[in-house]
Amino acid sequence: MKKFSNHKTLFFLFLLFASGTVKSQGAVFSLMAGPTMSTQTVNGLERDPFFRFHVLAVMESSSDISPNAAFVSLGYHVKGSAVNSSRYYNPNTGGEQPRSSSAMEFHNLSLSVGVKQRQEVGPNFLSYGFGARLDYNLSAKFDPIFIGLAGTQNQFTYGLNIDVGFEFPISELVSTTVEFGFSPDLSAQIFIPFQDTGYQYESGAPITIPESFVKNIIFEARVGFRFWRKVEYID
Repeated sequence: MKKFSNHKTLFFLFLLFASGTVKSQGAVFSLMAGPTMSTQTVNGLERDPFFRFHVLAVMESSSDISPNAAFVSLGYHVKGSAVNSSRYYNPNTGGEQPRSSSAMEFHNLSLSVGVKQRQEVGPNFLSYGFGARLDYNLSAKFDPIFIGLAGTQNQFTYGLNIDVGFEFPISELVSTTVEFGFSPDLSAQIFIPFQDTGYQYESGAPITIPESFVKNIIFEARVGFRFWRKVEYID
């Protein structure tokens, strides 16, 4: 009887020790969507912003023993810019020109990889991340005033992602999340090299077209859900 009691004590001591060495890790899957405010720099000058949308799927590593994680994301983003004209009244003719907006937009598939950190703030979590991004242009749309640029877009561009998020747990494995992102492009969506037209002014000076480039600058807000696939193991 005493021997059995000793074995029972050892068994419970083992369970106590094991419970202290159990660690949780796994992967987190997030689905998010929201509005995109996009503008572009054209040879260093900014155009008017316009608003579209984006959707994003993210997979990241997770561990109870480290706040750091690696992530990979795949997203569909509509980027571009607009030229807005205000309503105009011509006092000479009495005619009125209504307000108008013309845009060029790029439908891009984005692949990002990076690192992020997640910290507890009371019952919730704050996260911030940094990543590198590669975009592939699926299609482009040019309003009439930009139609001369049709076909000049680059299929591949690259840039950076900077994200800040807030996570609100619903249960141990599911959370809602709100995230804000800033995504500047480092390469040009459109690049037109210097061109000599072959024509000349009356003075004899050549008529040239200077080098031109268009880069996307993106601000995004998104909401969605995080799903944690949790794996526990015992050392």
